[in-house]
Amino acid sequence: MRTTSKSTKKAAAAVIPEFVDTLSPLVLNSVAQVADLQKKTLDIAAEHTAEWIGGWKKAFSYFPVMPPAFIFDVAGQAVQTAIETQKGAIDLVVEQTNAATGIAKVRAEAYSKIAEGVTTTIQKSVERSVEAPKKVLEFASEQNKAVFESTKKQFGAAAGPATVIVDTFQRGATAVIEAHKSFLNIASQPFATAKN
Repeated sequence: MRTTSKSTKKAAAAVIPEFVDTLSPLVLNSVAQVADLQKKTLDIAAEHTAEWIGGWKKAFSYFPVMPPAFIFDVAGQAVQTAIETQKGAIDLVVEQTNAATGIAKVRAEAYSKIAEGVTTTIQKSVERSVEAPKKVLEFASEQNKAVFESTKKQFGAAAGPATVIVDTFQRGATAVIEAHKSFLNIASQPFATAKN
């Protein structure tokens, strides 16, 4: 007997578009909040760096030989460039997260449609597989009835015990045919239930 693995069950859960619709805003909001926090931290670092560079410029002005001012400007520009690069990277992560959740939603919808299509195909296949034997059983039932009625006519009114035996065989054959029909109905019931 084939069993479904845990990874298959998890994959089936991930296929549901509502699952993605529920979690996507949470993920996007969390990423946006972390991005804002990181950007604010970088802004604070830029302010502190500017203050420190300004402080160093002022402190070195008290010495008789002061380093050229462009060194402090280059240091300030380097820090500013690094901070802007970091902010750009953060924005890129936010954009990629938005794109990834969009892709996840599209994939979930596609997988859901594929699953629905496969399910419908299987249901139709089962219905057809059940209908064919049912038609054969109906035909067999009609043939048996005709054979038993013909046999009773041949025996005539005087053949009392023979008619009872023929009736018994007819009821037995009808019971077997009806049991087969019931079995087919029960076997196809999970597929009919899944359809609704």
